[in-house]
Amino acid sequence: MTTGMEGFAQQAGALAGQAQGLRAAVDSGHLVMDPEAAERVAKVYDDKADKVQTKVARAQELIVNGAYGDCFIGRSMEKKFNEKVRGTEGDPDAGLIRILRKMETILRNMAQAYRDSAKDMQNTDDESARNLGRNI
Repeated sequence: MTTGMEGFAQQAGALAGQAQGLRAAVDSGHLVMDPEAAERVAKVYDDKADKVQTKVARAQELIVNGAYGDCFIGRSMEKKFNEKVRGTEGDPDAGLIRILRKMETILRNMAQAYRDSAKDMQNTDDESARNLGRNI
């Protein structure tokens, strides 16, 4: 069992996989939803993304400056802690804030995928109505 930041990053990766599957289902026409139902589901994902956005703001408050003292050990601890919060240049997927932002983006993309599935249903209905009009 993985815990800490590694576990959190794995969860974000799993969410990304779910989002890719959802997008593939919508794009291939395997998921077509009633517009009202799709909007209700999309709203759930938007609400989750809003909560994650709030957590990003709170995580930014964790960044410390000078909290561990002005000595080698204190600066080293501060640097290590801040890298866990912000991430490092060499690893774009590391850091609490980066992972949270990635999750927020994924959740918003999932909300949009549900909305797109409703558009596909509406387009299909409109096309059927046009075809019916031509045949009558």
